[in-house]
Amino acid sequence: MASTLTGSLMKRGMEVATYARNGGEADGGEKQYELPLWGLFMLGATMMVAFIGMSMVEYTFGRIIPTLVMIESPPETISFEPVPTEDSDAPKKNPELEAETVKPKPITSSFRTTLQVLDSKGGFRARFRGVWVFFVSQIAFNFIVHTLLSLSSVFRFVGPIIASVALAQLSLAWTLIVISEPSPKTWFRRLPAKSTWKKVAIPTAVLAITQQLALQLPFFLAVGLGLTEHDPRQLANVGSRKTGMMLLSCLAVFASGLLVAFFLVIPANVTLVRVQASLLSDAEETIVPFDRSFNGKVIPEIVGGTGVIGMLDAWKTFDWSARVRLLKAYVKVLFLQIALYAVLILAIFAQLFIIMGRDIQRLAPPEGGHPALI
Repeated sequence: MASTLTGSLMKRGMEVATYARNGGEADGGEKQYELPLWGLFMLGATMMVAFIGMSMVEYTFGRIIPTLVMIESPPETISFEPVPTEDSDAPKKNPELEAETVKPKPITSSFRTTLQVLDSKGGFRARFRGVWVFFVSQIAFNFIVHTLLSLSSVFRFVGPIIASVALAQLSLAWTLIVISEPSPKTWFRRLPAKSTWKKVAIPTAVLAITQQLALQLPFFLAVGLGLTEHDPRQLANVGSRKTGMMLLSCLAVFASGLLVAFFLVIPANVTLVRVQASLLSDAEETIVPFDRSFNGKVIPEIVGGTGVIGMLDAWKTFDWSARVRLLKAYVKVLFLQIALYAVLILAIFAQLFIIMGRDIQRLAPPEGGHPALI
């Protein structure tokens, strides 16, 4: 979502630069408003700040924190008994004292405490831990997908799945870097052994398949409902009854993607992350409480086990309180993104008004046309 908005803003910025370079004329020779240089710098600085903010929300709040939620184990119960005083004047109490328990809240129960832990592990930069391996994996993923698509359109659906499975080790490395204590080693030297690929290949494939279902199912449903046959510019001429039917169809398309994400993508993602976390080396510690044995479900290889949690056990050991925390985290991220977009839109229009004054009316598209600048 953030990348789409950023791409749109960059496109509009290129259009503005073209108008300024052509002396305020569009490619077709039509006279356009020419933004002053200081106005371009102001808008550019705003978009840069917005890009940084959206990147942090997308990466830190949308990826790192949910990953920590997925692997944090319930805090251990701390039991203690109050020690009676020896004051003879004090009234006598019941000698049978019940044990009192204190259950500290999980670190990931709030963004504030999670960010405090991250900052304590490396300052502000820790909020972007693992960013380099993530960046490399995204480049490699896009390269593989586009290469496969150039061969055949069949890879539109299976291409991302193949790419995800092929790069499963990079995904594993990212998860282990995010959840573990800082290391002086570079991310490249922290890549897991090749033998771990087969242990994460299947859960990686399952997640990739569910993600494609969440993307493709709404599209095919929209095609089946005939939503792609309507020209958005002609919606004003559509009758109220047909408009209502189209609205219901749009809601059905949206709901289909939401249901797949809720019931398939999120559980598959949790399962993969917990399987990956079970492969963390014994020599490394996590930055949040983490039960390596998964309630005794993981049997070390040294005693004849696989050394990795099974997919079903990975999901079953993810208790309901953690599931609620994860959903809350996703909802918070959604509202953060909406708030950022709203602030960005207001800031851009306010700056355009400062720059253009009454000429801001030029941005209103003529009938059947397009705005002068955006």
